[in-house]
Amino acid sequence: MKKQHLWQKQKDNRKMFWNLVGLLDKKEKKEFYLCMMFSVFSPIVDWTSIYTLILTLGSLSGSGISRGMAVQSTFLGVIFLVKGAYDLLKKKTSNNFLKNIAQAWSVKIYELYSKEELLEHNQWSVMQQVTGARTDTEVCADIMVTFINRFARMITFFGYFLLAGYEAHWIGTLICLFIMVIVMMLFTYCRRRILQYGEKKRKGDVKVASLVSTSYGSYKEIKMDSRSENLLNKYRQISMEHVQVQKDYTFMTERMGVLSQSMIQAGVFFLLSMILAAGIDLSLFWSDIIICITLLIQIFPNVVLFTAESNRIQFGKKNYDIFYSNMNRYFKLKEKEKGEEKLRKKQITFRKGLRIENLTFRYPNGKEVFKDVSIEIPAGHSTAIIGSSGIGKTTFLDLILGLLAPQSGHIWYDDFELIEGRDTEGPCRADLGSVVSYIPQVIYLNGDTIRNNVVFMAEEENEEQIVSCLKRAQIWDDVKEMPDGIDTLIGENGTALSGGQRQRVALARALYKEFELLIMDEATAALDVETETAVMRDIYRMDGNKTVLLVTHHLNLAEGCEFVYKIEDKKLVRIR
Repeated sequence: MKKQHLWQKQKDNRKMFWNLVGLLDKKEKKEFYLCMMFSVFSPIVDWTSIYTLILTLGSLSGSGISRGMAVQSTFLGVIFLVKGAYDLLKKKTSNNFLKNIAQAWSVKIYELYSKEELLEHNQWSVMQQVTGARTDTEVCADIMVTFINRFARMITFFGYFLLAGYEAHWIGTLICLFIMVIVMMLFTYCRRRILQYGEKKRKGDVKVASLVSTSYGSYKEIKMDSRSENLLNKYRQISMEHVQVQKDYTFMTERMGVLSQSMIQAGVFFLLSMILAAGIDLSLFWSDIIICITLLIQIFPNVVLFTAESNRIQFGKKNYDIFYSNMNRYFKLKEKEKGEEKLRKKQITFRKGLRIENLTFRYPNGKEVFKDVSIEIPAGHSTAIIGSSGIGKTTFLDLILGLLAPQSGHIWYDDFELIEGRDTEGPCRADLGSVVSYIPQVIYLNGDTIRNNVVFMAEEENEEQIVSCLKRAQIWDDVKEMPDGIDTLIGENGTALSGGQRQRVALARALYKEFELLIMDEATAALDVETETAVMRDIYRMDGNKTVLLVTHHLNLAEGCEFVYKIEDKKLVRIR
C-alpha cells in the first residue's frame, strides 16, 4: 500500500509539473525547452567525464609508465573543464528561465487581482494578494526548474548504476540497490511532513506580513495605546510559530541528507565486512572497489541534492494549489475579454445623464439592499445620496460603476445600458472611465511623490494641470511649503500627510483626469467645513457643465446639491 501511495504522489507531482508547463505561452516554452535540453544532456556530460576518469584510473593502476598515460590525463583534465563550462551555461539558462517565468506569471496574477469582480476581490486580503503575486509565482517557477533538475539527476543515477554494475560487477550492483532502498525509505518517511510544513509556511507568511502591515498602517493608534503590547505578543507568537515551521523543515531536509549519506557510507562498509566474514579475498576485487568508491564520491552529493529537490517540490504544493487556481481564473478573465473585443466599440457619452430602472440587488448571502429602484441623475447637475451607515450608499455607487451586477434592472448612461452591455444598435463595449472619475470612501496613495499620485494612471503628465488640480482640491498652499513641492515623497499610503491632506490629494487625482461625471463617496469626510465648502465650490464652478454625484453624511454638503435622495426601505426617495 505504501508503494502505491508513493507512486500516486509521484504521479501527482508529474501532473503538477505538466500543468505548470501548460501555463507557458509560445515564447516561454522556447525558454523552457532550452532549459530542459541543457538538463537532459547534462547526464551525458557527467557519464562521459566519470567513465573517462575510471578508464584513466585503470590505466594508471597498471604496471609501468607510458606517454599515453600523460595524454589520457591531459584529455581527462580538458573533459572536466568542458564539463565545468557546460554546467555554468546550464545554470545561467536555468536561472534566466526561472526569473523570467516568475516575473511573467507575477504580472498575470497582478492583472487578475486588478480586473477581477468586486465580490472576488473582497475575498482576499492585501497580504494574500502580495503572496499570490510574488511568493506563489516564484515558488511555482522554482518547482518547474527543480523538477527538471531532479529528472536529470535520476537519469544520472541510472547511468551511474549501470556503470557500477558493468565495471564493478556484483559489488557495484549490491551497493546501487542499497542506495536506492535508503533514498526511497527516507523520502517516504518525510514526504507527508514536508507537505504539511509547506502549507503551514505559506499561512505563516501571510499572517506575519499582515501584522507588519497592520503595525505600519496603524502606527498612531498603536503608539498611544497601552494595549499595543497585546499586538506585540501576537506578532511574537505567530513569528515564533512561523520560525519553528522553517526550522523543522530545514532540519528535516538536512537530516535526510546526513542520514542518507551516513547510512550509505556505513552500509558499504558493513557490506565489505560481510564479504570478509564470508572468507572472500577482497584483493581479487580491488579494481571493482576503486570504481565503486569513485562513483560513490559522485553519487553522495547527488543523493543529497535529489532529496532536497524532492522536498522543495512537496514543500511548494500549497503555493501551487493557490497559484494554479489563480491562473485558471486569469485565463477565464482573458477569455471573457477576448469575447468582448469582438463587440463593437462604443464611445460612451454623458449628455442626458444617468437613468436607473427597476434595479434590484442582493448579496450572495441573501441580504437584499435595493428592490425595484428607479431614479434619474440629470447631466450638468449635482446630486447627493444620503442615508444611515450601512444602508447601502457605497453599494449603490458600486452598482452604477459596474463593479457589482444586480439581479434585475437597467442602468443607462445616455443610450448605453451598462448591465447588458448594449445600446440602441445592439451589443457593444464601452469604457466607463472615459466619462467617469471616482473617489472611493477608502483611498490609497502609494509611497511615491505628490506629482505621481495625482497623475496616477494617466499616460501624459502636465505640470500646469497638476497644479490646477491641487489648487481646486485646496491643498496647493500646503504643497508649496513642502521640501520638494509636488516632488515630495509622501510615504506609504500618504503617512507623511494628514488625513485631510491625503483626501485632498486623492481629490486632485480624480480632478486630473477628463470626466463628465464625478462620483464622490464620502470624499470630503476628513475636511473641516470651511475647506469642504471651498473644495465643492471650485468643483461646481468647473468648466464644461460637469455632473457631480456624491454620497455623504454631511447634511450641509447635501444641501448644496440641486437634487437629494435618501435611501430607506430599499428605495431611493427624492427629498429635494
